[in-house]
Amino acid sequence: MKIKVRREDFIVEEVAHFKLSNNGKYYLFRLFKSGWNTIDALRVVAKYNNIKLNGLSYCGKKDRYADTIQYITSATKLTISEINKDIRLEYIGRTDEKASPMLIKGNKFKIKLRNLKEDDERKILRRIEEIKTFGFPNYFGEQRFGSYDKNLGFFAEKFLKAHYNGALKILLCSIYSQDGKEEKERKRFFLKNWGNFGILIKYAKTDLEKRIFSTLLEKPKGFLNAIHEYPIEEISMAFSAYQSYLWNKMLAKILERFCNLKLPIKEWLYPSYEVLNKEQFDFLRNLSIPLPGIKPGFPSEEVERVYEEVLNEEGLYQARFNMRKYRKVIIKSFMRNAIVIPEDVRVLGFSDDEIYHGKKAFTFEFILPRGSFATVMLKAIEA
Repeated sequence: MKIKVRREDFIVEEVAHFKLSNNGKYYLFRLFKSGWNTIDALRVVAKYNNIKLNGLSYCGKKDRYADTIQYITSATKLTISEINKDIRLEYIGRTDEKASPMLIKGNKFKIKLRNLKEDDERKILRRIEEIKTFGFPNYFGEQRFGSYDKNLGFFAEKFLKAHYNGALKILLCSIYSQDGKEEKERKRFFLKNWGNFGILIKYAKTDLEKRIFSTLLEKPKGFLNAIHEYPIEEISMAFSAYQSYLWNKMLAKILERFCNLKLPIKEWLYPSYEVLNKEQFDFLRNLSIPLPGIKPGFPSEEVERVYEEVLNEEGLYQARFNMRKYRKVIIKSFMRNAIVIPEDVRVLGFSDDEIYHGKKAFTFEFILPRGSFATVMLKAIEA
């Protein structure tokens, strides 16, 4: 099974309900994009309209490997046009509500699966019926772990343990698939020569890199000061990635006692299921688990025990989340449902795959609540 072979194979549309007002404080738009992540697309919109990026607000971040439709607001009216072949705006009206994640009710997906065999049809239809009934584990998907480096680890893990040298190294040296050849080579050079900041500053290209290496030249142990140079949003995303990893571990510990399937997410394998008995389903359907952070709430002693167990395995303790040396980000805890049941599932049918000769394609639609990952549901179908 293959997904996202073409961008139009994976269509995501935000389900949000804004109250329109003739004299509303904000202008409301739909942003249509293809092949762009949300922040980069908004940078293009802001530049095109000669405004600052922080003049635009959005509800949720959307993957670049998809066709997406999402809502944004602006205090000034934007030019309505096809900004480029992959980004355009549609004006909706005015509203007093500023776009924010809290306004998203969910996301509607239309997905085409490709490279299927004839005998995959029965399994896929069976699994969809099982998921409509029993749901699937609400793990955070791979998109959440974009800042994770397989070799260097999580920035937030190092930071919370006060390993600021290692944390800064991850920020400057981690290589990602979207990096260009020159950037990858520069990061490899940084990693190889880490600590010799007199040499590294000569190879610094961006203003941020130059400021950081200048800081370290003046104060060789000033790693925390250097981290403060990074944009808050980037640091926040890095902390969210580690929170999500810890939460996934918690859910996995709870599921492993009665689940025998495995879902691959990034570098990890997590327990999953096909069907549940009534006792198991009732337990999971009513179970919420707190993300590790400040003042977590525990619905039961079992969840509290698992929470402490995961922190202990990671070499952390609760007080670490009160970051007195970095006040720009607050690591909030909030409750997340253990499983999710998709709504409005519609099977659109099988067809011949026009890309993979002799194979089948399958298209279907569904709605997931805010914060749940369609890619995890697809892995559950395939498991």
